[in-house]
Amino acid sequence: MLRTAPAAAPAPADVGQAAQAYLRARTHQLREDLALGAGPSIEDLAAMARIRRENLRVFGRLLREHRGELLSLAESSALTPERALVWLERVGQLARTEPRLEEDRLAFLAAHGLVE
Repeated sequence: MLRTAPAAAPAPADVGQAAQAYLRARTHQLREDLALGAGPSIEDLAAMARIRRENLRVFGRLLREHRGELLSLAESSALTPERALVWLERVGQLARTEPRLEEDRLAFLAAHGLVE
């Protein structure tokens, strides 16, 4: 059986531009969702991070606890692709502090043959 190589990761600049566009387009929704710890923005981020549905509430709570910092990083007047990339990296750092979310990350990496 032929095994295909994993797709190359997008360039950080492309990720930053996409994150900036997403954050700008969803500013109001993101504010609401971070205040509640639930909603479409939280679900989008969880899907991108491959967080299992049963851990969505944990992820939402974690982001809600850090909403001030996250909203500050996503402030539209200072939002650049680089800052949006920092925002995404911070969400990932926060998720790694929660054992259940870290398990999801490691399971995703293992499933795709990516090992740290």
